[in-house]
Amino acid sequence: MITLPHITDAALRAKATEKSYERGQDYHDRGQVGRATLRGNRLFVNVEGSQWEPYRVGVTFGACDFTASCTCPYDWEGYCKHIVAALLPFTDAGNPAAASAVNTAAPIDDLLAGLDAAALRTLVHRLLDADPTLVDILDEFCNPRDSR
Repeated sequence: MITLPHITDAALRAKATEKSYERGQDYHDRGQVGRATLRGNRLFVNVEGSQWEPYRVGVTFGACDFTASCTCPYDWEGYCKHIVAALLPFTDAGNPAAASAVNTAAPIDDLLAGLDAAALRTLVHRLLDADPTLVDILDEFCNPRDSR
């Protein structure tokens, strides 16, 4: 069985508004959460939303905490309902058998380790073709602001 870092229900509630938590719980209860894939310390989950395509939730586990993001347009306080729905099965209040339903795949670093510079450039261009907003992240990474 896969061991995921422990997520308490209290920690998840603290990162979402009450409304997002309740709506996420509803999404979870209605079976709108797809199968999770664990890649090293990152968990990826598809959650059905109001659009045709499911939203993609990504969770990164640190030593003592976790951070999460979602492809939905939610831009208010705390985590969105999709993140809540994706993580509920892995909380102490959720389904204890959830970890057995997680796929495992190669960690991202392992995937990237075998790529040379040309392949990495090709990958970046393909990612930018798929999501032009990533150019802002690329620009910030390659041209960090002066921290003085």
